[in-house]
Amino acid sequence: MNNSSPKTVVLKFGSSLLTSGSEELDTEQMATVARTVAASGERNVVIVSSGAVAAGFRAAGYVMPPTRTAERQAAAAIGQGRLMKLWSDAFQEVGLTVGQVLLTNDCLRDRRRYVAARGVLRELLQAGVIPIVNENDTVSVDEIMVGDNDNLAAMTASLVDADLLALLTDVPGVYDRDPDVDSGAQIVSCASSAQELRALCFGKKQAVSTGGMETKLEAAERAGRYGVPTVIAAGNDPKVLETLLAGGDAGTRIEAHAEPLRARRHWMAVQKGLTGWLVIDDGAVRALRRRASLLPRGVVGVGGRFRRGDLVAVVDDQGVEHARGIVRFDDRDVERIRGMHTDEVKIELGLETGTVVMRPDRLVLSSHEVHA
Repeated sequence: MNNSSPKTVVLKFGSSLLTSGSEELDTEQMATVARTVAASGERNVVIVSSGAVAAGFRAAGYVMPPTRTAERQAAAAIGQGRLMKLWSDAFQEVGLTVGQVLLTNDCLRDRRRYVAARGVLRELLQAGVIPIVNENDTVSVDEIMVGDNDNLAAMTASLVDADLLALLTDVPGVYDRDPDVDSGAQIVSCASSAQELRALCFGKKQAVSTGGMETKLEAAERAGRYGVPTVIAAGNDPKVLETLLAGGDAGTRIEAHAEPLRARRHWMAVQKGLTGWLVIDDGAVRALRRRASLLPRGVVGVGGRFRRGDLVAVVDDQGVEHARGIVRFDDRDVERIRGMHTDEVKIELGLETGTVVMRPDRLVLSSHEVHA
């Protein structure tokens, strides 16, 4: 049960909601959102908005929303401007200004860009502007793509230190059973973690949406690790949005972790699409659980490409991720020294000190390790 009114809220609206189940944007739905936000009083609101492809696919010459990457990028290039115009018009009617913020996973993965994005969002909020956040679809490729706006919203929630992340969709919450199979299915009002609800995911069903309940729970897990609770609720009911902004209960609330990660560690934990990884032995896995450093002798393999200072994953020989952190050597140097003891590393690389591959204050354990 939530008893306080959130000061900073991130609202994510999916394509299925903004199109009201059709293929094109519903301007009245967007106007309703603007009126509800304006009536909610003095609080910081960030909107993570899908809909660029839906806004631009017809102008790009497509009869249906395209599925090929290049075609979606073309549709998004046209639709992004129209999407912002519609949000701008909706909020202008209630006396508020919006600002566009386009992100890619590369902006969030690089620490300096992450801090810069954080600063821009905070500056907009201090100026009373409603940031409209979306992925920069026109330049996103697999290596820098977040991939869905649920996870983008979770990352945005960490950027602005949100008090609540609301993933608003066209369903009223997470059901305890599949409602398409069991007419007696009920909405789960509250859960202590996203893991409790994973067995209740039934997959995406909408042609327009790129998400689904599974991605929403993944996003809730990411936000929860930073200390941000998540609500999954119906955004097509103005009363629901009004209730959430006032601090009331609606849909399914997923509580934040009892011991959230601090800013740097959360930044490491939530990143997607890491390009490098280290394979470690069982002894190194046990050492990491004790919050010890990762030493070269515990590394048995190197994958991908990375430089000193990059964020890389730490996996076992089965590919299970146990941690991730800032590596202190390039991939080629780690390959040279893996399996070596400290004295051997000093000779091989000509070092006096600094033979640790990862320091404990620059790594974070995976969520399954935290609860192990």
